[in-house]
Amino acid sequence: MKSVRLLRSLTAAAVFVSGLAVTAAPAAAATVTRTVFSDGFDGDRGAAPDPAKWSPTFEAWLDGAGALALDDPLRTATTFTQKSGHAEAKIKLRRTSGAWRALGVLDESGRIPAGQVEVLADDGVGDDQFHTYAIDWTPTSMVWSVDGTDVIRFTPAESGRPFFLALNLNSAGRRADTMLVDSVRVTVRVTVASKPWKKFTTYKAGQYVTYKGGTYRVKERHTSLPGWQPTLVPALFTKI
Repeated sequence: MKSVRLLRSLTAAAVFVSGLAVTAAPAAAATVTRTVFSDGFDGDRGAAPDPAKWSPTFEAWLDGAGALALDDPLRTATTFTQKSGHAEAKIKLRRTSGAWRALGVLDESGRIPAGQVEVLADDGVGDDQFHTYAIDWTPTSMVWSVDGTDVIRFTPAESGRPFFLALNLNSAGRRADTMLVDSVRVTVRVTVASKPWKKFTTYKAGQYVTYKGGTYRVKERHTSLPGWQPTLVPALFTKI
């Protein structure tokens, strides 16, 4: 009898330990960059910008070469509600100042938000080349940069409010003759759940895994096999 009870105890312990061995590891948190808005302005010459992305206007059209031409200000169709993020646009515009106008923000009523502006550096552009205008925002401030140099800091009177992005030809009280926009993109940093990559595991598109210190997004559903590590199969994983 004692041997039978001992055998049962050992069997139960083995099942318990086995259960622990196959229990999935708890998800870890990883911070990734996610694109929430993007437009490369591809399309036929003379076509209007995408109405799902931009407020309708007759004064903006595609040039047929991957850029948007403007004769009047244009804003996004919807607001951005994320508390922090990064917006950037490649713009060709000859101007003496006003980076915050070329790529600007409007409040929920379509007006320039109230707040304090601090000039950090000269933001004039006098050539006919594309330059990268960017806005990095937090709940309490917005910083404009041109080609990576911070030029303006804006502290809104009301922090954390939703806003539209706007493209504008005006500069220091003057109106530019032409404005071309090559692309606009908005990204935010978000925290996602991720688990260490394992073989013989089924992954779904959109999931995140970690492997050798990197974070990867799964491109398509698959069951991992030996040799299918994220670093070896770019068709299945995108490094974040």
